[in-house]
Formats: sequence, structure tokens, C-alpha cells
Amino acid sequence: MDERSRHRDFESRFLQQLRTRAQLLTRGVLPADRVEIEGSPDGVEAVRASLRRLDVLDRNLADDLPGALALQLRFSRRVLGGLMRFSVSRLRGRIIAPVDAMLNGKGAGPVGREEVLDALARYELLPSHVRPSAVVFGSATGFNAAAKALVSSTTGIKLILIGGRDDGGWEVTLPESVEKSPWKTLFEFETQDERLRRLNKHLDERGDLLDSRGVPLAELSEKLGLPEPITEALVRKACRADSRLMTINVGGSLHVCRSPLEDEVSTMSLWSRIRRLLRLKPSVAERVRTLTEQRVKLESGRSSVDRKVDALEGEERAALEQGAAAGSDAVKKQIAGKLVRVRRELKRARTQAQMYSQQIDVIGTHIHHLTLKEQGRRMELPKAEDLTREAAEAERVISELSVNADLARSIEVSAETPMMADEEAAIMAEFEQAATKKAESASGAGSAVSGSKAGAGPERGGAPPVPGAARREDGARASGNATRGEAARPELS
Repeated sequence: MDERSRHRDFESRFLQQLRTRAQLLTRGVLPADRVEIEGSPDGVEAVRASLRRLDVLDRNLADDLPGALALQLRFSRRVLGGLMRFSVSRLRGRIIAPVDAMLNGKGAGPVGREEVLDALARYELLPSHVRPSAVVFGSATGFNAAAKALVSSTTGIKLILIGGRDDGGWEVTLPESVEKSPWKTLFEFETQDERLRRLNKHLDERGDLLDSRGVPLAELSEKLGLPEPITEALVRKACRADSRLMTINVGGSLHVCRSPLEDEVSTMSLWSRIRRLLRLKPSVAERVRTLTEQRVKLESGRSSVDRKVDALEGEERAALEQGAAAGSDAVKKQIAGKLVRVRRELKRARTQAQMYSQQIDVIGTHIHHLTLKEQGRRMELPKAEDLTREAAEAERVISELSVNADLARSIEVSAETPMMADEEAAIMAEFEQAATKKAESASGAGSAVSGSKAGAGPERGGAPPVPGAARREDGARASGNATRGEAARPELS
């Protein structure tokens, strides 16, 4: 998706959410019972102003660029038993699109303070009877810190900023007066299910930490862009939906981790609660969850020890460099004493890290074996006797089928009679004789044609006749005939 399409898609979702929530929340949530929604020329005028500033004179281009659409919402409620209507609030909404970046084909960054002030100045110049009481600006690339600071510092028209997040969420910045009023719900574009999907997406991306030392709740809250109480509620909802997810308190901080074995039932049954209250033997899934909790705590401890080892190794390298560069023996002796202490502490830390690793290895092996055993128990597979019996039955069926197929081929009845077979054989012989005669006639005709061509060849291919040669040849033949006649005549006495 290119930059222009991304901003256009964000604009469509932004305005649709604003329109839908306004129509939905006027049914008892907002202090208004009716909303009038209509288009506004604010967006297209802002885009045309940007095009004029860039010396782009194509007026039709303004309608195709993102940011040309805008909405005006007028909220009102009935007073005096419905005899009159009282205007509650007027709201304008549009997105701030980076026109210059889209025309140049470059990537756009977050919207800054100057762009927000320029967009806000258009409404401050309007007459009081049409001036909006609040303005909401959206941006697919979000807003920087300077622009967000305008939300709390702007007087007069209330400013609300809604930016898009990379994970598909919405980043909403509200003034304090709106934050504490029912109007806050109007700008909550994201439902709980959508937030839960974003949470699961981030958990899947951190699967390596989720299966080892867990993901801190503060880190998840930062990733989601939500306050920690809301993030904690989402995490607990995700744990109820997925029995493998669990929360662990590590050093006063809540961590989210994942057990390799899920419960047989998604929710805790009554018997499970009674067994836990009576301190009876836990199930395999509960034992795996307990061991997973221990492993997460050990992983967290090893992580802190690893950081300590890294810091001590850095101090060791720095002490070695300082000792090599020292100019006097007194300084070198002082650095040597410090290096001795650092190396002793480093040795202890490495020993502690090794102990953590061994404990984690033992618990991980036990969890692995319990998981394999429980998964094998839950999956009911056929026994050896059943496999042997069914294999013999299948072999018997296949053998009977083969015998029946051979028998069917041997006793197949044909509709052809012996007389029909003899007639067909005679006809086939006639076909052979006709083909033989045709081949012989074709070969005889070919021989005659080749002979005629051979006899006519010397006359056409010989030398041209010499004049008088024919008469001499005829005379020679005549004298020869006379000589032969005289030789054959009987002798006279």
C-alpha cells in the first residue's frame, strides 16, 4: 500500500468511526439526544491551500488527495418537555494529510505543531454562531510531542488529536476537561475486542519471553499505548480466554507468562475450587503452572544476575585499561586492589548465574516430562490388541475382494457368438487380401513408369544428331544385310 492509499484508508476509517459513535452514543451516553451530521468544506479548502503553496494549479487534484473530506456534527437535546431544542456542542473533524510528501512520493513523519496550529486557525476566525466548540484532527502517522502539548495549552476551542498506530490501534490525546466528561467515550474508536486482538498480537511477537521469564506488564502497556490499569484488565481477560496464559508477581511487578500445558477445561470447575480449598493433591496442569511460575521467577533472577555480570565485566576491562595507562606504582596498586574486588564479585555472580541455570534446567526437564505424560494420557490411542485385530480384519477383507475380482474376470459373459466370430475373421481376411492387391498394383505401376523413363532417357539426354549421319547408317545397314544374304545363299555347281 502506497502513502496516498494508506492516508486515504485512515481517513475513511476515522470519519466512519466518528460518525458511527456519534449516532450510537446519543441514545443515552452523551448529554445530547440528537446529532446532525453533514459534510464540511474544511478539508478540501485546506488541501487546495497546500496545493497553491506548492504551486500546483490542478484543481481536480484536491478532490483525489486524502484530507479533502471533513465532517460537521451538531449535538442538541430537548428542553421544556420537547418544546425546544438546545444546542449542546458543535464538533468539526478531519485529518491532516501531508500533501507535499504525497506529491513528492516521500514517506511522511508525524504531524508537527505548526501544521496543527495552521489547521486550528481556520476555525478561530469563524463567527461565534458557527464556530465549533471542539475540533478533532486525525493523522495516519500520528502527532509529535510538540503537537500533543497543544491539547492542554490551547484555550477556546477544545483540541483533540487522534493518531494511527503501527499495530492498527488509535492513539488519542484529550484535554483534561474532555477526559473527565462523558464526551470521552465519543473518541474511543477501539473496542475491547480490538484491543484484545492487539494484545494477543504483541504476546505472539514476544513468544520467546512469554515462555521463559515472562513479559512485564509495563512493557505491554507501552507497546499498546494504553494505561496500565486498562492493560491489566485486558491481560486478565486474555488469561480467562487462554488457560495457558498466567500472571505472576515478580519483585512487585506483574509479568505475563505462558504454561506449556493447558487445562482440560477452560474455566475452573467447582471440584477444582473445592480441591484447592481442601489443599488436596493438585492436578497435573496445576502442578505445571506452579512449576512454570517458579521457572519464570528463576529466569527473572538469572536475567538480573546476567546484567550484573555484564556490568562487572565492563568494570574489569576498564580497570585493566586504567592499570595499563597508569604512570605510577601507587596508582597501579590502587587499581590492582579494585580489580581484585571486582574479580571476586564477578566470580560470585557467575556462580550464582550457573546455579540459576541448573535450577531452570531441572524445572524445565520436569515440566517437559509432566507435559508429555499428560498429553499422552489425554489423547486416547488404540491399544496393541485393537490394532492387531483391525489389521487382520482389513487383510481378510482385502483378500476376499481380490478373490472375488479374479472370479468376476474369469466368468465374465460376452454377447458374441461363434458364428459372429467366424464372420468377423473372414471379413478381416478379405481386408488383408484387398490391401495386398492394392499394394501389388501400386508397385507394378511404379515399375512401368520407371522403365519408360529409362528408355527415353538417352534420346533426350544424348548429343544432337549430325546431318547425313542417318543416311550413312541406313546404307551401312543395307550393305550389311546384303553381305549376310550372300553368305547364306547355297553354292551353285
